[in-house]
Amino acid sequence: MPRRTDDGYALVAAVTAVAAFACIALQVLAADRGALAVETGLERHAKLAAAAEAGLGLAMHGLGAEDRAARWSIDGRPRRLDFDGVQLTLTVEDERGKAPLAALSDNQARALFAGAGASGERLDALVREFRAWQTDQNAAFETGDAAPRANFPMRHGDFRTVGELMGLPDMDRTLYARLAPAVTTFFEETGAFDPTYAQGLAKAAMKADELPDPDQADEAPAVEDQRPNEELADDDYVGRTLTIRAVARDSGGAETHRTEIIELTGDKARPYWIRYAE
Repeated sequence: MPRRTDDGYALVAAVTAVAAFACIALQVLAADRGALAVETGLERHAKLAAAAEAGLGLAMHGLGAEDRAARWSIDGRPRRLDFDGVQLTLTVEDERGKAPLAALSDNQARALFAGAGASGERLDALVREFRAWQTDQNAAFETGDAAPRANFPMRHGDFRTVGELMGLPDMDRTLYARLAPAVTTFFEETGAFDPTYAQGLAKAAMKADELPDPDQADEAPAVEDQRPNEELADDDYVGRTLTIRAVARDSGGAETHRTEIIELTGDKARPYWIRYAE
């Protein structure tokens, strides 16, 4: 006959087994919930991506409208619309209305950074860093009081993308956000800078060499929010290089974006070339 003292061991074994089965059940449930969350996230992302892609198509269609009154402007003003429950924000920017990074003089670069909000020693440093990025680093700093920083990237060439401005040691995201819509790395074979659709910041930078006193650029007001006139130019944008930005956001706050830089050809069989996509 078993002893009464063995009953306690049986109870411990039973409780342990129940706990083990409960742990396994929780793990299975957690795995199912995780898989469901991943699937839901992928579905939301796919919906946002599809909306952003559709936004690019809508913008291209609007740019090619035969009716001039219906044709979209290229002045960078946002257009907002709903696409199957997704909020779309679309903008079209004229690359010829932006300051070309590789062609800016020191005065123009100073006016650009000053107009975006830089001042004092930081402004001086940004101008030196801007020039050092594209030329010989040490030579660019010879006339300055500060030596190049140890972690300064040895680029020694033209800016390949606007985003490379973030590589300047004294650049930050706030300043960059003001600069980015007003500058370009796409150089037009069809014409020089055109102020028709340009933002105030780009206009101020391009006029800097016309100032009688270069130091006046230090006092340039923050003009990044100024927009061009709404009046459309009498052309159909053929030969223009344009940036189309589409930002898709759902009710839960999830967001995605698509950007394309296109060149309009005037050929109905192939109305545009894609020069850059993001």
